[in-house]
Amino acid sequence: MLAALLVNIARENSGWKKGTAWLRAAEPEERPALPVYRALDYITLHYMEPIRVDELADWCHISEAHLRRLFSAYIKMSPVEYINLVRIRMACEYLKTTDDPVADIAHKCGFSVLSTFNRNFKEIMGVPPHVWRKRPENYEQQLLKFAVHLEEGW
Repeated sequence: MLAALLVNIARENSGWKKGTAWLRAAEPEERPALPVYRALDYITLHYMEPIRVDELADWCHISEAHLRRLFSAYIKMSPVEYINLVRIRMACEYLKTTDDPVADIAHKCGFSVLSTFNRNFKEIMGVPPHVWRKRPENYEQQLLKFAVHLEEGW
C-alpha cells in the first residue's frame, strides 16, 4: 500500500496523466504549476528575509522570465506583488496582536526600509499602518479581496 501511495504521489507531482494503460507525459498546458507551488511555499516560509525574483526562480529550477509568466497566469500578479501581499498580511497580524512599533513590525515582515513598508501597506490596505492599527476591524475586508487561488475549484 505504501508503494502504491508513493507511485500516486510521484504521478501527481511529475505531470503524468492518470487513467491510461501506459503512462505518458501530460501536454504542457496540462502540467501542474509545480514551480508556482514551490515559489509560494518558499515565500510563505521566508517572507521575512530578502527575496529576489531571480533567486526564487533558481529555487524553482526555472528561468526568471518563466516564473514571472507562470505567476501572471496562475496568481494574476507578479512575484514581487505576491511577496509584498504576504508581508503586509503578516504585518496586519502583528499590528492586531502586538504593541510593537511600526518600524519593528516592518523589519519583522521583511521590509528593510520603513517608507517602502508604509507605501506598500497603504497601497494594499488603503490606509497607513498606524491608522489601520487603531481600527483594524474596519479594514479586515481589504485582506479578503486578495485571496489567491491557483486553479478553479481548488
